[in-house]
Amino acid sequence: MKVLCVTGIGGGTGVTTVAAQLATALKAQGHPVVAFDFSPDNTLRLHFGMALGDDSGLAPQVVSGQAWNEVAYRSANGVDFVPFGNIDASGLNHFDELLTQQPDWLSRRLDELDLPADALVVLDCPRTFGPLWLQALAAATLVLIVLAPDALSFARARANERAMRLPGNARIKYLFNGFDASRALDRDVVAVFRYELREKLVPVLLHRDEHLREALASKRDIYEYAPSSQAAQDFSSLAQWLATPPEVTPRP
Repeated sequence: MKVLCVTGIGGGTGVTTVAAQLATALKAQGHPVVAFDFSPDNTLRLHFGMALGDDSGLAPQVVSGQAWNEVAYRSANGVDFVPFGNIDASGLNHFDELLTQQPDWLSRRLDELDLPADALVVLDCPRTFGPLWLQALAAATLVLIVLAPDALSFARARANERAMRLPGNARIKYLFNGFDASRALDRDVVAVFRYELREKLVPVLLHRDEHLREALASKRDIYEYAPSSQAAQDFSSLAQWLATPPEVTPRP
């Protein structure tokens, strides 16, 4: 089993979209996939066609003392996923307290899945620095940091990497999302990152593509909505790269 933590260095980088489409791409390539939403925004589920008014999910389930896996769903394209759920501020604080008291909670839950060796777990982990985010970093075999191709990305990326405190930072990779080859600044930023980060930069660029927003609006994944699009090609390439050793090694 391989665990991918998809996170970012701020809002607006498209972490949830990347996590959802990556999980879909991995499934399309034949891998067993389980996706978890670790954001109180609870939006990963919308990429998988879950009803907007359905409030069920991981956080309210744990807070109420019920089995977390009872809120696992399967999307139309075969991706198993667990939504975060809708929960108020008091419930969210209680959820964080429970996780603080059980620092190995996520690791034990992942072990309970008993997935095959070729399975991939995709964790949608927007940057919150909460206990669940920290447990996701500890459990991940690869931390994928999503960047926007803008002038602030480099400084933020370095600060974010120090905050993670991963041993040797060997498990960190950076991924550009929303790249537009027609923009000189985008090209310049990517060139700087390639020079400075070298092997830490994912060789696949996710291009800016309106088909992604349109697919979400139509409650379909990119492969169903626009299989010949640039986005579909990009996520297929990313999934193939991530699933190929040694980029993501199995979790011990």
